Amino acid sequence: MTENEEQKNLHPILEFIISTRFAGLCGIIGPLIALIGIVAAILVSPWFNWLTNALSDLGHPWMLGGSNGTPGLNPAAPIFNTSLSLAGLITLMMTIWLIRHQVFERSVIGIIAAILLTIAQFFLIGIGVFHEGFGYTHFVVSVGFFVTLLIAGMIYGVRLMQEKHLRLIGIMAFILALVSALIWVAYYLNVLPFTGVAIPEIISAITAIIWVYPLCIMLLLQKQM
Repeated sequence: MTENEEQKNLHPILEFIISTRFAGLCGIIGPLIALIGIVAAILVSPWFNWLTNALSDLGHPWMLGGSNGTPGLNPAAPIFNTSLSLAGLITLMMTIWLIRHQVFERSVIGIIAAILLTIAQFFLIGIGVFHEGFGYTHFVVSVGFFVTLLIAGMIYGVRLMQEKHLRLIGIMAFILALVSALIWVAYYLNVLPFTGVAIPEIISAITAIIWVYPLCIMLLLQKQM
């Protein structure tokens, strides 16, 4: 049974939920919600500094959110945490579709990459749920997100390069993930001119979006994958 034949026997609503168009829509909306949430959180956080802070500082419920820069309740926390968890939940719909698609394609490397992308979304949800106030737990889900995201980008890049019409996106995915990984290495070697991790974090997120979005647009337009 092919992927399309399987969908014909489903309820129309369920059929739409597992459709390529819905997957593409989720893959576009999810990251967009995260970016909007980050920008909104920064706008209400005059204390935030790209050179010294981590993006996760925006999600700590008790930061420099009081008057005159004194410690107090952080108004950015619910914005940041909710947007990341919601983004992860929505994007999860797309990555689950990718797993299903790669299973039908019988691509082991594609399945591995899609599973890693799915795990990354669970970690992203975890970043919002287990905010910076949770200490080590937050550290684990944050590191888990960026590690799985970068590895998935490289592996999926290799998978996409196997398809002639997706080769350019595959090359882009691999190179962008590799560049992001090198930036993280440079950061931990203390050779970058800043102490905060906000810049490596946002670079990793944006470089992933750059190669994911073309795929999602293809899905939304129901182009052949």
